[in-house]
Amino acid sequence: MPILDTSFLVDLLRGRGEAQELLAELEEKSAPIFTTPITALELYRGAHLSKDPEKNLGVVEKVLASLLVLPLNEEACMVFGALSARLRSDGKKIGEFDEVIAAIALCCDQEIVTKDEHFLKVPNLKVLKY
Repeated sequence: MPILDTSFLVDLLRGRGEAQELLAELEEKSAPIFTTPITALELYRGAHLSKDPEKNLGVVEKVLASLLVLPLNEEACMVFGALSARLRSDGKKIGEFDEVIAAIALCCDQEIVTKDEHFLKVPNLKVLKY
């Protein structure tokens, strides 16, 4: 069950071919497709910052309705704390939002679908780059 990151969903919304092709492949497998609350808030922020917020908020709502949003629970919070501290002490910070996304993925033992290379810095995180 892949977790779609913000970069993937934005590329999908912009009609980028590689994202559309990968989504078709994922849908063929008939497995549930997930995202995180962090990705949801990033998408809503982008819609509000856009030239046509009303239209784009509707698009975001439609996209999120088609996905299962994984919870940000206590386990993910504990994993985030340890992961963020480790990345910081190793000089490999990737940004707090992406560290939360990574923590949720680690808790669920799932891969993140993204084009963001910095996720590769996270130990034991499965990353599906496109």
